[in-house]
Amino acid sequence: MIYKLNLLGFLLIVVAFFLGIKLPDWDFKLKLRHRNILTHSPFVTIVLIALYEIDTSYFFKYFIVGFSSAIAIHMLFDLFPRKWHGGALLKIPFNRITCSKETTKLFFIATSLVSVFLAIFYMTDIKEYYFVLIFSVLIFIKKRKYENATIKPAIIFTFLYLILGILKFEVLFTMLRKIF
Repeated sequence: MIYKLNLLGFLLIVVAFFLGIKLPDWDFKLKLRHRNILTHSPFVTIVLIALYEIDTSYFFKYFIVGFSSAIAIHMLFDLFPRKWHGGALLKIPFNRITCSKETTKLFFIATSLVSVFLAIFYMTDIKEYYFVLIFSVLIFIKKRKYENATIKPAIIFTFLYLILGILKFEVLFTMLRKIF
């Protein structure tokens, strides 16, 4: 089975994952207010998808899978700040709008859902699904030292990932049907 893996593709998933997990916090480097909608949304992923649709490079889809998965995880971590004020709230740069706690939560949940959906949509093989799942578990384990909450984001991600994965891969549906 190992010899059938596309090692370059999996390496691209890892590289994209590390870029995607950090991208939302680039708002500091870009001199934007923290939790800016430009970096804390699927906007960059959608731009990547638009570029992919122009030139459907087989390897670029791996990048989208890793990047989008990481954005979803980052947004789930952001759903559980220490306090819901100031830097925890979503910012919209037009007219310097700061969203409410409820709007921020709803937007982060929607961003996570869209990001997981896009990641799974661009997967072509169940091996990619398992790889991203295992890699995500490792990221959750690593991040437990630095994040305010880890268990809740991990449970939400796992739930979204399993439900959408079942819809994409018949193998998962068959496997779960046998269990239950």
